[in-house]
This record gives sequence, C-alpha cells and structure tokens, in this order.
Amino acid sequence: MIRLARLLPFLASAAMAASALPVPLATFRAEQPGFRGDSATVRVRVMIPDGWHIQSNAPLDDFLIPTEVKASGEGLTFGTPAFPKPKMKDLEALGGKVALFEDSIWVRVPVRARRGSDAEKSLAAAVVSVRYQACNDSQCLPPKVITANYER
Repeated sequence: MIRLARLLPFLASAAMAASALPVPLATFRAEQPGFRGDSATVRVRVMIPDGWHIQSNAPLDDFLIPTEVKASGEGLTFGTPAFPKPKMKDLEALGGKVALFEDSIWVRVPVRARRGSDAEKSLAAAVVSVRYQACNDSQCLPPKVITANYER
C-alpha cells in the first residue's frame, strides 16, 4: 500500500505528460466529384502539430519509421497511396538530412467500388489509418497509429 501511494504522483505526472504528446489529426473524403462509375480518389489530410514533424513515407535512414496510410472498406478496393514530396531538413539531432512532412499534408489514395456495392455508403464507413513517427528538432517519439475521420 505504501509503495502504491508513492507511485501515484509519478503515474499521474506520466499520464499528463503522455496526453501532452503531439497527436496529428487525420480526415479523409472523396475527391470531387466523388465516384465516377466505379472509381474515385480519396484524399487523406494529416494535420501535424506546430513544432513537430512526421517522417516521410520514404525516410533517408533505416532507423526512422516511414509514414503509412492504409485503408479498407466493405465493397471497396484501395490502391497505393500517393504522398506529397517531403521537405528536406538538416537536423543534427537526427544525424543530418531528413525527409519529413510538416504542417498539413494531403495523401491521395485511389479506390474502386465492387460491382453492386453502394460506393458512397461504403466509403463513409471505410477505415483509414495513418502510422507515423512524430519528431521535433531534438527527439523522435515511438511510432503511433491514428484513425482518420470521414468528412463529407
């Protein structure tokens, strides 16, 4: 009991610190005008907190975790995501030149609807996730996965 009481302040401060960590927000939607026949392009927006960046989809060093976008949905087949061109920065703490994303990025993902499916309804129910590694100019955090919210 006494040990637990001594640990509580530490656990509370660790929980507060964890909640203060940067978490990008992600949304997705069909690119206008939506489905043409059985195909469309989904645009995934990732908004990165100020003072932080995420690694590009093709980092320059093996120890850095690439950003990935994965999508799935009933009646839908998603293609390979197309990422924007990363920014190149020289960060001494990360060993030199780094390919990264800052601020807000859009990732385009082609999608096809299977015959007989309600494409718009299936897209609204799709699951789109973003795996990323957040870093600032002096540290990198462990990789995380977030789920993007659908927006009309």
